[in-house]
Amino acid sequence: MIYIERKGGVSLKLMLQHKKELQEIELEIRYPEMTKKVSQMIQLIRQYDFVIEGFKGDKVYQISLDQIYYIESTDRKTFIYLDQDVYESRKTIQVIETMIDGSTMVRIGKSILLNIAMLKSVKPYPNHRIMVELSNGEHLIVSRRYIGSLKERIRREYGT
Repeated sequence: MIYIERKGGVSLKLMLQHKKELQEIELEIRYPEMTKKVSQMIQLIRQYDFVIEGFKGDKVYQISLDQIYYIESTDRKTFIYLDQDVYESRKTIQVIETMIDGSTMVRIGKSILLNIAMLKSVKPYPNHRIMVELSNGEHLIVSRRYIGSLKERIRREYGT
């Protein structure tokens, strides 16, 4: 059992049990009140439910959303960017956006979906745009049209 303490007492108790007879992982979250922090934890856990099919050569891969940094469409092709890898999707960015509704993915341009769980920093950029740095060091530009929705999602997900 792991206790994560904060000022004013214990705020989280984590119990881990290894059970060989289980066929799948079970998670149970007990809480006295649905708070923003509880909601964030649930959202992060749900990321593992979202899987996108990606192609590399003649092989097909099931890519978990928690591995994806961003998705971009270029020249009528859709690409899925991971930390050090790129896959192609046979779905359009609009179809993918619909499939992963409710996830941490947010549109930042006409052809780009960003996983805000991969954000490292955000800073102003010329012409009233924003530059985001991802945890793998890549930089993307947020178009003016999508700045409001990005800021709102960051506030909602991370309470800033």
